[in-house]
Amino acid sequence: MRRTDFRTIAACAALLVMAPIAALAQDDGVEVPPDFQPLDVIEGPIDDPEDQVFDNDAPFDEFGNPIVPNPEDPNAPLRPGEGDTVTTVQEGPEVADGTGANIRGLDKLSGKTVDLALKTGETGEIGWLQITLGDCRYPTDNPVGDAFAHLVIRERDAEAPIFDAWMVASSPALSALDHARFDVWVMRCTTE
Repeated sequence: MRRTDFRTIAACAALLVMAPIAALAQDDGVEVPPDFQPLDVIEGPIDDPEDQVFDNDAPFDEFGNPIVPNPEDPNAPLRPGEGDTVTTVQEGPEVADGTGANIRGLDKLSGKTVDLALKTGETGEIGWLQITLGDCRYPTDNPVGDAFAHLVIRERDAEAPIFDAWMVASSPALSALDHARFDVWVMRCTTE
């Protein structure tokens, strides 16, 4: 697979955009110098795109940018050096498994709420929705805090679930049930 030189694309795009503007300026009697260049996009020689080959096995960073070895020492390790920007991912707090979860449902039509206390693996109903709790986890230092639970929600007598994902108590909209009649969200994990 061949890679296209982005400077070539930028230069062509600039010409396509600016050339009609220059032509309009000339039509309006505005003098355009003969060495008019729309943008200073081209700096130095442009490599022939046919000579550039995309290496599918090249290493990439977490943002999808190719990691290019040091041109002075191609055998140098592909590691960040001094002054490079390094992104680190911090691990979240330690979590513990709950024995169940408190779940709240809202009937949008009537405005009534229903609270369910489900044990892991148990199924409860809100209206015609069947909610199965797969697992509930919480931060070990805050059992009533930021719980997250894996829920499988089906409409009664339907085999395919309409929701099968983790819900987070502190951010219910992050992974929400999309249903016309009901809203469902996790309140907290239970530990007994």
